[in-house]
Amino acid sequence: MQYTIQNTDELPAIARDVINTFPGIRVILLEGDLGSGKTTFTKAFCEQLGITEVVSSPTFAIVQEYQGPIPVYHFDLYRIKNEDELFQIGFEEYFRNEGYKLIEWPQIAMPLIDEEYITIRFDLQENGSRIISIIG
Repeated sequence: MQYTIQNTDELPAIARDVINTFPGIRVILLEGDLGSGKTTFTKAFCEQLGITEVVSSPTFAIVQEYQGPIPVYHFDLYRIKNEDELFQIGFEEYFRNEGYKLIEWPQIAMPLIDEEYITIRFDLQENGSRIISIIG
């Protein structure tokens, strides 16, 4: 699946499509450059699940937890340097939960992910539009 959007106001519709198209998938890898829309997509995703908490980037906290009908665990692994650091934050323990795991900068965690997942790639274009590719 691929979308081209002109602004981030279009992300809720894409989040809804992801939830409806991949109902059994609970791990979503978010890839793209800084400022490409990963955290904004997570906000839209949480809203589509009925989560009313304020969604913010977990850059410094590494993980944010949002409670709703289905919990969401939002990871930003940008500052993680190795698998040992993942173990220190209890990364693998989150996978014992039924909630969604949205993971920004997921490369370092790939050896630890043993669930089925999809990847959403955000490519910011020179004109400000974004190409969003969903690979399942």
